Amino acid sequence: METPYSDADKFNYMDSNYNNIQICNIGSSHGEYAFTYKNLEKNMGYECFNFAMASQTYDYDYAILSMYQDHFSDPCLMFIPVSYFSFNNEVVDEEEKQFLAAKYYTFLSPRYIPSYDPYIDLVTHQLPILSAGEDLIKILPSFSLKAHAAEAEASFREKAQNRYHRHMDNKEEYFLPERINNLYDILAFCKENSITPVLITTPYTGLYSDLFPEKFKEEFRRTVNAISAESSVPYYDYSEDERFSDRLDYFSDADHLNENGAIYFMQIIEKEIPEFREFLQK
Repeated sequence: METPYSDADKFNYMDSNYNNIQICNIGSSHGEYAFTYKNLEKNMGYECFNFAMASQTYDYDYAILSMYQDHFSDPCLMFIPVSYFSFNNEVVDEEEKQFLAAKYYTFLSPRYIPSYDPYIDLVTHQLPILSAGEDLIKILPSFSLKAHAAEAEASFREKAQNRYHRHMDNKEEYFLPERINNLYDILAFCKENSITPVLITTPYTGLYSDLFPEKFKEEFRRTVNAISAESSVPYYDYSEDERFSDRLDYFSDADHLNENGAIYFMQIIEKEIPEFREFLQK
């Protein structure tokens, strides 16, 4: 069985294999599974890295970038996913907070870890699977589904409902100022390190995006567009793109692209995002 920290294993190879990163992304699981760089690496010779991990928040994105700030080339292009829950609190209780934080203790230096806690550090190395993990893993992406279309849709619909209620229920504020400030910190980091940032919302199925009230989506777009305008960073929204929303075969669940979906998404943004296209042409 895969451990809950397995997506952090890639950082074990950072120092030896990634010292001139030219194209990359940060983010939560939406970024982790929407961006694939096989073609850019094997056929075009770019050095690329996917910094995203499941349920990763902007403060941890910033911590990771800070630790590896010497690993970026000049110039560099970075995709920064903005999800419906990017400005929300990911955790629902203290136990879950410890579980989500624990994997960062496996590779980040303590001085970079937000609100460093010696107890979590101890538990991570002595007892690496916390009880919260079993419940949390149920709502993280699952990529082994092989079923008929009707069965897939039923599974996707259930997963969409679970994720929607997790991120939306019992929340007093969906757009926390500290989360917005965390994103501004990342954009400032990019500017200081000659990195071209691109804000982007990855594709969702209609089963997922249709659950969110239009009022919420309007506030989401207004928030991201304001950040984009103030920071002069472009924003591209593929959340309800019709090329994806009804194509369950491009997804592993209601809001995460599968491998074929990620390949198709990369083909689209290489053509449609000017900053990406111009970077590759250089």
